Amino acid sequence: NETAQSVSNIEDLTVTHVFDHHKIDFKTSSPLFYHAEALGSTSTILYGFFKKDGIEIPKKIAGLMLSGLISDTLLLKSPTTTDVDRDVIGKLASIAGVDDVNAYGLNLLKAGTNLSKKSEQDLIDGDAKTFKFAGKTFRIGQVNTVDIPSVLERKEALKKAIIAENEKQGFDGFLFVITDILNSNSKALYYGS
Repeated sequence: NETAQSVSNIEDLTVTHVFDHHKIDFKTSSPLFYHAEALGSTSTILYGFFKKDGIEIPKKIAGLMLSGLISDTLLLKSPTTTDVDRDVIGKLASIAGVDDVNAYGLNLLKAGTNLSKKSEQDLIDGDAKTFKFAGKTFRIGQVNTVDIPSVLERKEALKKAIIAENEKQGFDGFLFVITDILNSNSKALYYGS
């Protein structure tokens, strides 16, 4: 539902249903079905709807939902992870036929953090949001990896891309966080006033 993380032409579309686990930042010109919960993943919300409605979750759909839950919660290590997420992950794994959730999750996260073919612009724009406070506009971006040093090898190129983005978009500052998803550790780069 967050504009910054949605499709670029969201204002031209008619949205009829929203399921989300983020804060609410959504405007619509007509009524719609809207369901949000403070959970670690939308997959957890959807699991609840399948169960409430008595609908059996197909194996492939369970696999997709499991992957989404792992990605959203960083294999249950994210601070937004709830006990409900911890319960649902095992149930989805069972339906999907995944015997070792940790091994599957690590492989999924490692595959999703291969940054070698992404440009610096891709990295700083991939998961970034703009915030306004105290009369200033700031951009905060994050990239997940399993190897912080390899990302920091690109520090000068990242600095150049961030400074250019600040100038182009009028940001007062840009915080770029590099997170090691396996060790729950982060390093940050900041450029701006």
